Amino acid sequence: MAQMTDKVAIVTGGGSGMGRATSLCFADEGAAVMVADVNDTGGEQTVALIEQAGGRAAFVHTDTADEASIVNLIDESVGTYGRIDAMVTAAGISYSEFVEKDESTDPWLNPREGLILSKSTERWQKVLDVNLTGVMICAREAARQMIKEGHGGTIVNFASIAGYAPAPTIADYCVSKAGVVMLTKCLAAELGRSGIRVNAVAPGPIETGMTQSLIELGRLQKQAEALPLGRIAQPEEVANVVLFLSSEGSSYITGKTIGVDGGTYTV
Repeated sequence: MAQMTDKVAIVTGGGSGMGRATSLCFADEGAAVMVADVNDTGGEQTVALIEQAGGRAAFVHTDTADEASIVNLIDESVGTYGRIDAMVTAAGISYSEFVEKDESTDPWLNPREGLILSKSTERWQKVLDVNLTGVMICAREAARQMIKEGHGGTIVNFASIAGYAPAPTIADYCVSKAGVVMLTKCLAAELGRSGIRVNAVAPGPIETGMTQSLIELGRLQKQAEALPLGRIAQPEEVANVVLFLSSEGSSYITGKTIGVDGGTYTV
């Protein structure tokens, strides 16, 4: 039997990258997937890919920096599928203007723009709003619904290897992801007795739209070559771990952040 048969999963950031890979993986394993993203075109494309493969999916526009938008996501999911079993918080940004693709503020292309001394409070806050507070609200609202339904569930958050080591030009991103690691532990401690398991993944060098600048600069390849596994990973490799943490195969695991990172920090 498929690992997510008869389950309903929400995947934020499902319109591209690791969120899309997770959505496709879950659907292939039998889940009905609510794809959530601020990018309507990408989200609808993910749904089309799932439906073409014979799966079930729907899309709802969601801005994870906006609490009302997240509440609407939960309402739409329950209205469409009747329940929520799994929440995956894959939505994230590497810098405040990432969605707008403003290369002038891309910290990889223009390192000075990423420095705290150069960064406005507004730009700093936007990253934390999406990557940390948005994750908290998604998890909280999903947990409230799961408790209401009375069957428990799973939450998998997206942290990053950047949450474990400082990178001066992306301090806001690093801090937000370090926060996700601790938030995951706090949620696990609070929600365990309600039958809700909360874990996270911390991806390393993955080939996605978010890392495109690093790929073009050759920096991601250099980073990957220094790892024990010596290569860049694909989004599907992260999705497989998210699937494990959302399935009964991980039934006694909670509060953990799993590095999907090719051995980062082991050497």
